[in-house]
Amino acid sequence: QLANKSRPAIVQIRVTGESTKGGQGQPQMSRGSGFFIDPQGYLLTAQHVIDKAKTLEVRLADGERLPAQLVASDSQIDLAILKVQSAKELPVLSLTDSETIRVGDLALVFGYPFGRESSMNLGIISRAGRTYPNSASFDYIQTDAGAYSGGSGGPLLNSKGHVIGMITMASERGNMGFATPINVIKRVFPRLVNGEKLAWGWLGVQMSDMSLEQARALGIHPVKGVVVNSVSPGQSAALAGIQKQDIILSVNDNHVDSPREVTRLVGGIEAGRVIRMTILRRGKTLQLSVPLGTKPDTTKAREG
Repeated sequence: QLANKSRPAIVQIRVTGESTKGGQGQPQMSRGSGFFIDPQGYLLTAQHVIDKAKTLEVRLADGERLPAQLVASDSQIDLAILKVQSAKELPVLSLTDSETIRVGDLALVFGYPFGRESSMNLGIISRAGRTYPNSASFDYIQTDAGAYSGGSGGPLLNSKGHVIGMITMASERGNMGFATPINVIKRVFPRLVNGEKLAWGWLGVQMSDMSLEQARALGIHPVKGVVVNSVSPGQSAALAGIQKQDIILSVNDNHVDSPREVTRLVGGIEAGRVIRMTILRRGKTLQLSVPLGTKPDTTKAREG
């Protein structure tokens, strides 16, 4: 019953990209998944599915194919909002509160893996993920329900058929899927639909994990924090007084233990806002207020 009720709202995204060989070859074709959230034709998919698309087409569950318009997208969240015009009212999925899910809850993944017919996989929530107040920062929801190539942009549902996330990544074997929590998408959807361009925060530092040797030398026990390897001149971190060899302990009172955590937390906060950072410098703990700059187009590894 859940499958029969949910499947009509899940679609295949067909993307035609730029031609190969400088316009002389065949156009690039790719496939993804998506789902309707509004009977007027708004649907969600992953931004990487439609990246560099020249034309977009949606294949409905009944086989009907409709041209689609890109309304808005955001690469930081990996979200794209599309819209189709249809003479009929379109079926939709209900969005729920992704903060209520727990490890072990039943989970369902719907999509169009490998560009074929729609399929449903059943599993559990392996990791509940997380969102942060007043921010688009998040940890992925992980499920063993499975996700495959072509399934990106498909919904992750709970046992009631309500959307708790959107699949954006899968393991190579397809036995694990990773989903953006739907609460993050609900937070930015109205602004993106209204035409706002969201500029995400940036510190301007390169970081590394704290090693056991460094922790011993600094007298840090248990091991915690992230080491600042370099600070870009003129960027937010430098202007706020962050220095090379500082240890970042927390961002907005969220403890951090990896460069990825710092980048994820900062990258979900809009440029211009001020964050609170706890820094350890030469044995002393400092509290810094850091106004965030704008994330540049190109970045280096371990930078954030």
